[in-house]
Amino acid sequence: MSGISRFKPFIRRESPGRLIDLAALVATIVIMLALVRDIVLLLPILDPAKIAVDYHLYIDATRRWLEHGVYYYPYQSVGPYETLPGVVLYPPTFILVMLPFLYLPCVLYWALPIGAVVYAAIYHQPRIVAWPGIALCLWSPDMKVTLVAGNPVLLMVGALALGTIWHWPSVLVFLKPSLLPFAFFGCRRRSWWIALGVLVLVSVPFLGLWVDWVRVVVNARHPLGLLYNVGQVPTMLLPIFVWICRTRRAPRDRGQEL
Repeated sequence: MSGISRFKPFIRRESPGRLIDLAALVATIVIMLALVRDIVLLLPILDPAKIAVDYHLYIDATRRWLEHGVYYYPYQSVGPYETLPGVVLYPPTFILVMLPFLYLPCVLYWALPIGAVVYAAIYHQPRIVAWPGIALCLWSPDMKVTLVAGNPVLLMVGALALGTIWHWPSVLVFLKPSLLPFAFFGCRRRSWWIALGVLVLVSVPFLGLWVDWVRVVVNARHPLGLLYNVGQVPTMLLPIFVWICRTRRAPRDRGQEL
């Protein structure tokens, strides 16, 4: 009965609203079928070396920092270098994000952010008209790469998804400066500013590494320059689509707007 009740507003609506919802539903099905097709075609040719490659990159960098005090590769601070796969580019505070995963089961690295996105979708209950946009985000090439490689953008999406509910988790997106605009989601809320203050405080002990990070970023060379992560924007838009077309409008920290 719960599944039927979910579609009652769709059934009762008159044209053209019902036609728009029907078109959105059909478009969503088509996109998701295309996604399933791509996955079926990808699996036989998937290079095993690419599975969880980014996850292991930052796990190894975090372990290297714990054991030897070295996070970035020495050549990154010496002079210009190409931002090829396998290069550490995240700011040093990201170490605190990866530290728990040295001891937790690796599957949680994927399960936690995916669970956060699913929870946000259930919480917001987006209108049917948003479903094609959500499906397109899932179908984007970068989403597939993010999931297969375990790119940290996955964690940023999870933080932003929770940020659409509680606001303050969006602050974690500051740890991916190339996606900076998404970090300001919820910045009108007091909880967001408190979280930002906490993020700054926990970053202070890494001051020396922040100096190194500035050199690392200045020396980095990529054909797209500062837009080298533009392909990850559709992935980050996933929770935004869910939030924009939400049917539930009851913020958890009402009354804390600045």
